[in-house]
Amino acid sequence: MPDPEPERGAPSDVPTTSRDLLRKIVELADDAIIVTGQDQRIVLFNQGAERVFGYASREVLGQPLDILLPARSALAHRRHMRDFAESGVHGRGMGEREQIRGIRKSGEEFPAEASISKVGSGESILFTVILRDVSQRVAAEETIRASLREKEALLREIHHRVKNNLQIVGSLLALEARGASDEQTRKMFEESQNRIHSMSLLHETLYRSSDLSQISFPEYIRELTAHLFRAYGVLHDRIRLRLDLDDLHLNIDLAVPCGLIVNELASNALKHAFPDGREGELRIGLHRREGGMVELVVADDGIGMTADVARAKTLGLRLVRTLAEQLSAAVQVISPPGTTIRLTFPLPES
Repeated sequence: MPDPEPERGAPSDVPTTSRDLLRKIVELADDAIIVTGQDQRIVLFNQGAERVFGYASREVLGQPLDILLPARSALAHRRHMRDFAESGVHGRGMGEREQIRGIRKSGEEFPAEASISKVGSGESILFTVILRDVSQRVAAEETIRASLREKEALLREIHHRVKNNLQIVGSLLALEARGASDEQTRKMFEESQNRIHSMSLLHETLYRSSDLSQISFPEYIRELTAHLFRAYGVLHDRIRLRLDLDDLHLNIDLAVPCGLIVNELASNALKHAFPDGREGELRIGLHRREGGMVELVVADDGIGMTADVARAKTLGLRLVRTLAEQLSAAVQVISPPGTTIRLTFPLPES
């Protein structure tokens, strides 16, 4: 009696015992394994597919693959299969542009990951789809995303409230400045008000940012210097502002001391570098350097500064020195001509 004809899809040169082993492996796989012919009708439906889709194998054998797909995606799937059959590619992932959706016997849709391969040619092509139900993973990811959205909303609210509270402190300092009996006291209140504003602006920038962990420092410097020119009543045609800023993002721990340093040095230049209405230029540079370093430069072409930052007695320059130590920054002062203060500090490893 002649040997029985090999089962469709099983290579004829594979020994019977090996074919039995392969059949058991396919049947017992956790993933859904579905084989169709060129006509897109199902010829193999393993136990994993039965668990995923809720059909018994006998219910789907000979049925079109469309039975396992939402009606809206059936046409696109047939086009995908036709293109794949005509291509020289033997395997590819499905759903590269959008998530694959399956439909169970109950009518419930579910998300899935799938890959497809083909063997044979012409009219004898067999397609094998290996599909995994990722409903639990997608649900867990959505739970995480919802939690992150909630935390992000909370962080934004915190930054907003901190900004509002700092603005209240700034308003109180402004009231005190207006009631001060002497010019020196009034200026002290105004300088403190600008320092408060520099911190408030950081929280405002974070509140508006799409990334709550990083501040676009060039954007922050532009807003801060615009505020300082307004606060000191300086016209841009008298003291020109030139910014040379790399696109650098800093976390809040770096941004706060850097912001205060820029506030102090730019304020000093606007107040003292150009007396008697003389004209000049204020330059601020921010650059990424080799070795994970950042260079911050505040310079002017004014009358020059006699005080050394390392031995400064004024509150503003003592503050710069303390903040530079906080950043582990090397400070270089060049004056005269004009004044150039260069700080170089490391970026933390991300």
